[in-house]
Order: sequence, then structure tokens, then C-alpha cells
Amino acid sequence: MHGAPKTCFRFAGMGGAASRFAAPMKQRRVERDLDNKVVEALRERARTKKTFKSVNSITMRLPRFKDGLRDIRDVFNHYDEDSNGTIDNKELRSCLRHLQVQMSEKEVDDVHRYCDIDNRKGIQFQEFVVLLCLMYLLFGPNVTRQVSEFESAKLNYVFDELIDAFLFFNKEGDGKMRRKDITQRMNEASHRERTPSHITTQLFKEMDLDRNGKVNLKEFLFAMIRWAGLETDEDDSNETSP
Repeated sequence: MHGAPKTCFRFAGMGGAASRFAAPMKQRRVERDLDNKVVEALRERARTKKTFKSVNSITMRLPRFKDGLRDIRDVFNHYDEDSNGTIDNKELRSCLRHLQVQMSEKEVDDVHRYCDIDNRKGIQFQEFVVLLCLMYLLFGPNVTRQVSEFESAKLNYVFDELIDAFLFFNKEGDGKMRRKDITQRMNEASHRERTPSHITTQLFKEMDLDRNGKVNLKEFLFAMIRWAGLETDEDDSNETSP
């Protein structure tokens, strides 16, 4: 089910939150290489039974996603050794060693850049969740066992469903979701009323952070994590901090 190549992640953009995403040519090449590895793993996984049959079934899972991912906060805090709210390159190396993910220094550098989604020179909490899910897809369940032996089953369940949610929309199986995919899926279960185009357009816009008309798994995961409410929890905790 899980691919096993070594890997890495990151991206570019403009407009709103995406205005911070500006990827030079070398970085885009790294992203393409990593995206290709993710696609290989997704294609392998797509051969198994699908979890979701409707958009509504995914929406109903959002509270469960939030609950299942909440415990990752303690893991993030553990590796954020200087408690500045981001995982820097050195801290990521320590984290990946603990997860028993074997990578070269260059590969770790690429992972750090790939998962620094908002281009703030460090991996924040939501980005860290994306990183763990991608590592799970590429390296298998040993990653989550190293994160938490007692919570690994719950993390596996949530990561599996997040990945399967992406596959539900990615009908072409090429690792790139398009706006038409969202429109088609959202209207499949509705025989009377079609979802207004401005709603599907807005949903896609929130996911397509690099504004290239396609959403990869990393972008999709980042959006789902935010929609599940983890970002709100983080903001609330920052506001109540002394």
C-alpha cells in the first residue's frame, strides 16, 4: 500500500495567503521530483478499496480529523526545541532521525523547503501535520509508530482517510486535482440542485495555493487541516498565551 522511496516537499504562489509563495526554478524542479514520488505512492494506493463515496461523507469526517490530529501538537512542541513556533532545518533532521526516515542531507533540505508551505523559513504546526502525513504515505506506518506507539492506530486511520479523500477527488489518478473534479464530485449526489459555481470556485481557490490550476496532495492536506479547525485552535492558544 505504501511506497518506499526517499522523498521531500514544498511550493509557490500569489494572491491572498498564497502571495507569499514564490518558487525559483530550482525549487520548482525539486517540487516536481517530490510530487512525482507522491504520485507513484498514490497510484499504488488507488488500487485498494476506496473509503469515500460522496463529498458529504468527507465533510462529516472533519471533526474526526481534528480530534485525531490534535495529539500531534505535543510532538511538534517536542521538536520545536527553541519554542519559536517553527521547525527549522536542524530540528527537522532530529525529527526525521527519530522517525527512522533515512535521508541524505540534501533530501532533508528539500523536505524542509517543500513543507515550508507559506515560505516563512520554517515548518509551522499545520505544515508539520502535512509533513507527517506525506512521510506516512511514502515510508509506511513505521513513521506513525515512531511518532506515538499508543496513538499510531488513530493517526494511521486519519492519515488514510485524508489521503483517500484526495483520491476521491483526483479522478484521473495523476496526483493533480482540478476545479472540474470538485464541481463534478459536489454535484454527483445532488439530482435536483447544482452547487453554485462560485462556491466550487472558492473552494478550489483556497486549495490551489500556487495558482497553477491544479492541486497536489500537499496543498489538499494543508487545506483540509485548516478546514478541520486545527489552525483556529493554534490561533486561540497563541492569543491566550501570556
